[in-house]
Amino acid sequence: MKFCFSTEVVDLDNQAPNRNKRESKYFWDELNHLIAAGGFTSIEVPYEPKWDFGGRSGIPRTKRSLAVKFGTVSSYVTYLKENGITDGIACFHLNPGLFASSGILPMFLGAAGHFAEEMIETAAEAGCGIVTLSVTPTYYAAQKLIGEGSEEEFLDAVAGMISGLAAKAEEKGVVLCLKNEFWSLLRGEKIISFLEKVPASVKLDADTANLRIAGVSPEKFIRENADRIGVVHFTDTAFEDKDEAWKSVLPEFPPSIATKVFRDMGDGTVDFEAVLKEIKASCPDVTVVINPRNSYDISRSILRSRWFCDHINA
Repeated sequence: MKFCFSTEVVDLDNQAPNRNKRESKYFWDELNHLIAAGGFTSIEVPYEPKWDFGGRSGIPRTKRSLAVKFGTVSSYVTYLKENGITDGIACFHLNPGLFASSGILPMFLGAAGHFAEEMIETAAEAGCGIVTLSVTPTYYAAQKLIGEGSEEEFLDAVAGMISGLAAKAEEKGVVLCLKNEFWSLLRGEKIISFLEKVPASVKLDADTANLRIAGVSPEKFIRENADRIGVVHFTDTAFEDKDEAWKSVLPEFPPSIATKVFRDMGDGTVDFEAVLKEIKASCPDVTVVINPRNSYDISRSILRSRWFCDHINA
């Protein structure tokens, strides 16, 4: 088992003004130094192609941006290693909800499939063995895509896309994992039956906060599906979805509370000691991604994460 740190700690959409700073190389240089100083030697990269279409390419989250700034993907990995991230990239994650705004299913499947393939190719070039895909967009966005069809037809179409990606991942020597956020059509344990629709090479991404909000014990989920766990995300929360926020337009920012759903590791109610104990017993070789997603204070989040990793792993 190894820990890596997610650069999703940087919220490019909602965190703070002055996005131009975060489009500059020096910002990411410093972030790498902070992550390395926190004792993490590898990172997860959110794959976000939307930044490629904004006229700038300083955000290192796509194949194009890496090529523009560093020449090649492998050159970017060399740069990371020179800046303290000595084990490079451990995981990429793509949320296909980025492509759901059209409300047109063929367009969604085409864009999601295209960029997921690109992510897999990028991972292979980076020497990264894991990619994870959010299995569906939010419930709200999915309803627009389903339209007059049925949920089952929609999930069959998604399964077909994922099966194609599984073949690509196997060809490239990359493990494809599925993440089921609490706002997904396949939230909680619903994803288990969906696995019957996709190849056995497709693994699960067990995200602790998302499982807990959906009413599932993360350690129980890991124990019961150990042979299918490909990666674990350590995310924390104290949120209880009493008003079905998972069906809302922006479930990560529910109208019933005045803060974000996700918190720094140790600042919520997820029992990480119990989860880590189960990982050691059931799937000890799995990669654990630490993700204090969309932090209010990046430096604090890195240091808190390191303290909790050391504390629970003592």
